[in-house]
Amino acid sequence: MDEHAEGSGEWATQEEERTFRLVRDLLMEMRDRGRGIYILPVQEGMRGSGETYGVDGWAVGEYSVTGGQDLAVGPWLEQVVEAARAAAHER
Repeated sequence: MDEHAEGSGEWATQEEERTFRLVRDLLMEMRDRGRGIYILPVQEGMRGSGETYGVDGWAVGEYSVTGGQDLAVGPWLEQVVEAARAAAHER
């Protein structure tokens, strides 16, 4: 089962729980910088943030009053969130 257990308040897998914990941590870090985040499902060939995506998967980026910018793109959400968090630290 790959879905949130209906009404139980628990995630179906430890991987899902870890991924959403990473998303929460990134969201809180970006909030402290006055920025938000976006998570966008992408498909190969789809145009986004000035480039064409070369993978089916996810884009995670930062959003501010001046617009959005991808921080990381890849096929697996957990890895993309981790990469986005690392990229945000480099800024």
